[in-house]
Amino acid sequence: MADMQAAIRILTDNNAFASGGPLPNAAMGALFQAWPEAYPQSGCALDGKFYCMARTAGGKRLAIIAPGGNTCALSGGTGFEPETAETVTVDGTEHLVAWCAQSHENADALRAAFPFTKPRPCGAAVSFGMGDRLGLATPGHLQAAARFRVFPVLAQQSIREMQRTGRSPADVLDAAAWAVFQEDWRSGYGSDADHLKTEDDVRATAAAGFTMFTVDPSDHIVDAADTMDISSLSHELLAFFAEGSEENAEVRDQFIASYASKEFNLEDPDTGFRHTFLLQGIPFLRIAVKYLPAVRHAISLYRLLQELKGNEPFDFEMSIDETATPTTPEAHLFVITELTRAGVRVQSLAPRFIGEFQKGIDYIGDTAAFREACRLHALIARAMGGYKLSIHSGSDKFSIFPIVGELTRGLFHEKTAGTSYLEAVRVIARANPALYREMHAFALERFETDRASYHVTTNLANLPPLNTLADADLPALMDAVDPRQLMHITYGSILTHRDESGNFVFYDRFIKTLEDNEEDHYRTVAAHFVKHCEALGLERA
Repeated sequence: MADMQAAIRILTDNNAFASGGPLPNAAMGALFQAWPEAYPQSGCALDGKFYCMARTAGGKRLAIIAPGGNTCALSGGTGFEPETAETVTVDGTEHLVAWCAQSHENADALRAAFPFTKPRPCGAAVSFGMGDRLGLATPGHLQAAARFRVFPVLAQQSIREMQRTGRSPADVLDAAAWAVFQEDWRSGYGSDADHLKTEDDVRATAAAGFTMFTVDPSDHIVDAADTMDISSLSHELLAFFAEGSEENAEVRDQFIASYASKEFNLEDPDTGFRHTFLLQGIPFLRIAVKYLPAVRHAISLYRLLQELKGNEPFDFEMSIDETATPTTPEAHLFVITELTRAGVRVQSLAPRFIGEFQKGIDYIGDTAAFREACRLHALIARAMGGYKLSIHSGSDKFSIFPIVGELTRGLFHEKTAGTSYLEAVRVIARANPALYREMHAFALERFETDRASYHVTTNLANLPPLNTLADADLPALMDAVDPRQLMHITYGSILTHRDESGNFVFYDRFIKTLEDNEEDHYRTVAAHFVKHCEALGLERA
């Protein structure tokens, strides 16, 4: 239990109320001895008050300690809204200790008081999207990121994931801010509003304060163009320029001619690798018909973002990975050319690569063929503006990570989401095997329904019956493809399942187990992400 008098005496002896910045290491150790519920690395002073995250019976709280004459200034001078407060007298001086919940209002106050807790754009820096579906894994992500020269994008969640986990855009951003403060991460981080499809998605996430916007125009990609005859292709393309007008037919023909008369001779000046791309004839018509509506939709959302963000910078990613077929290099070149022509500045673009990028497992496909395709995609990205290739469903693709790292030479954005949840499931299996067994059994019931929104090759016949496994064997299930995918695909059902009385069946116990085994959770997540960073060839910090 906390000895607040001893803790305050340590702070006073180390001039912590006036020094500003984090505590020296020796003081951190002493503070933790007196106050084991504290996260001493989070401790820092501002305007004569000391701020520190700490565990309490009601969950994590921000403690604000105000000595002497600062007591009266606490409520009106910090912007924070304490739940409770107590007076602690040390050597004749009264100190007010205020306890602030991790509310949205207090998160806003945190970002205002400590700007390093506010996300920012990352630009061209090598970046890693570390989705945290539960809002609990971010400290583990940061412990991994601290070992490498990489910009972490911490608050990353799609609208679909928010709906499945019952979170709002503000919830996602707030959880990241609190974790950044807890870990005293001052190197900057990003926030990715992932897979945005509509204007409403953009408005909601922009209003919340996201700094990166991944537009997913897949609903506007015309996959049928791959099999249309030339007459249908010509007719469809004319429709994009206002069907039925001779003037617009002329505009269409000029559009086609602008590509047909041009060779794209691209070269990487650093390596000398060069390639000539041609966008002509029927192959070009297929590309234009397939992607032009999606490009126009992305442009409209970009314009909306410019309007909403004003002079505030943001990162923009174009995602074309959710299609029936892989993105050819020529299609990639067409998309970026049209975006550039419209004045859209992208920081990253996500093609659909060849092979299978299934959730939470390694790459399935010919790695040599992936290398050749990735070489061309990387050449286009470097030559057409120096934006990053974004690797979607990028978790656990260890067989191709070295290729991505080598060929992009740091111009990549790695994007993960579900793998952190799966590492949390590993912790559940280790720390609370009875709960894991319940979740696993429920996941088997939900699998056929939940798999509808995923492209997976999961074979449930490969799963060993749970009654044949000892508790000690359960964590290893997260090392195998089929049980890993089973738990990944059903995460939304598991986290939101309620009984007849409206009570969560799994969620509360899931969270409680992770909180009770917090350090193991962080270590497990961090180790998994260190493995990713090493395979990608990231430079050590």
